[in-house]
Amino acid sequence: MSSFELLAISPQLIISLAIVLQMLLIAFKRSTRLIQSFTFICILLAIASSVFSLPALNSQITLLFYLDGFSFSIVNTILFCSAMVVLVSGNYLTISHEVHDEYYLLVMLVTLGALILSISDHFASVFLGLELLSIAVIGLVGYLRDRRQTLEASFKYLILSATASSILLLGMAMLYAYSGDMSFTYIEANLDNSTANSKLFAQAGSILLLVGIAFKLSLAPFHFWTPDVYQGAPAPVTMLLATVSKIAMFSVLIKFWFLSEQFLDQVMLTIISLIAVASMLVGNLLALKQNNIKRLLAYSSIAHMGYLLIILPVLSTSSIEFAKQSVLFYLTAYAVATLILFTFIAETSKSNSSSDLDNWHNWQGLFWLSPIQASAIILALLSLAGIPLSMGFIGKFYLITSALTNQSWLLLASLVVGSSIGLYYYLRIIFIMFAKHIPNGANAYDLSINSSLSHILLFSLTMILLAFGIYPDIYIFL
Repeated sequence: MSSFELLAISPQLIISLAIVLQMLLIAFKRSTRLIQSFTFICILLAIASSVFSLPALNSQITLLFYLDGFSFSIVNTILFCSAMVVLVSGNYLTISHEVHDEYYLLVMLVTLGALILSISDHFASVFLGLELLSIAVIGLVGYLRDRRQTLEASFKYLILSATASSILLLGMAMLYAYSGDMSFTYIEANLDNSTANSKLFAQAGSILLLVGIAFKLSLAPFHFWTPDVYQGAPAPVTMLLATVSKIAMFSVLIKFWFLSEQFLDQVMLTIISLIAVASMLVGNLLALKQNNIKRLLAYSSIAHMGYLLIILPVLSTSSIEFAKQSVLFYLTAYAVATLILFTFIAETSKSNSSSDLDNWHNWQGLFWLSPIQASAIILALLSLAGIPLSMGFIGKFYLITSALTNQSWLLLASLVVGSSIGLYYYLRIIFIMFAKHIPNGANAYDLSINSSLSHILLFSLTMILLAFGIYPDIYIFL
């Protein structure tokens, strides 16, 4: 590889080197605080090193990777979310008195897998990144092994993740048999010279690949693992799964869909539209019945991934660039709001031994107990609901504009209906926080956050939601 190519993938190289150094550091000195600080610094270095990849934008990096503006933004979003997870994990893991150095090693492996996925345009690198991410997530989901729910969630994720990977690999094999190449762009290049039977074979491979990705994104009807894993996993791990994993997998879907020109296939358009409508409606309707906040956010994430599918049906190649910009903005808005909510969940779960704390009804009177942290949660919920002056509102405006431009009337109607249902259960949580405060007593829960770091994180993330919601041009400029 040339120095030009090495600089282009400098964030991936720094994270890879950091993983090796982590193992050496663990061998010489086992210290949770040391390994956490080292991990956070390495992620910051990776973010800083992404500047060196700017000259390589819109260029092929070996046969496996392609770096463009979309991939560059996804890389930095993933690194930002991973850094937040590392910071939040420190306080949360004090519920266990073990040395948690291997935890941060697994977090870095997930990050590396996601970074590989974010710049991949080749099936070999996609599968490598996917398995690296998935295997590390399995270990993280079951990390607090003394909890029965945690082990159950880890086992479910193991089985269903392996099934999804098998389906994904079969789809890749069928596409390789059709095209003779594993690059995304080579699939489209062979369409004109293929027979009807071979096109049918390629279509079957594309459908299997789409099903495998839908499993990873927990799109309906492949969503059944999501609420159990969200509820059973440690809160920072759920945060990692809801942000880093989802962002990386959606970037793969976007590149495969547009580079191989799947949007020209009417069968694929019908399938993706049905999945989108099902995800928006099923996710929001099932969220209505949830009292556990982590399960509610799990079903909410299904709906949000369904919203994002709206940008896939495009009428012309001129709409692709706007579709990518819409995805970037909405994914960032979703990630920031999710980070705020799980930062609060992780902090309050740490300070209480009762598993019933995750019931959002126990947040009653939170605004009067702690107005600052309650305001952060309220803004995050309003952003997920798509209320004006929040980043989520601008994100949904982009999606609606894309749907109108491409005349996706069914998807647009589903978005409106799904958002209306979502607004109801988000407002229920907000109203309960404004209800009369329950004084401390035998049945009360400690909802206060004593960590100054968590206060800083909540405040900073809230400012990001507000700033990009009021001045979205700042994000576009960046």
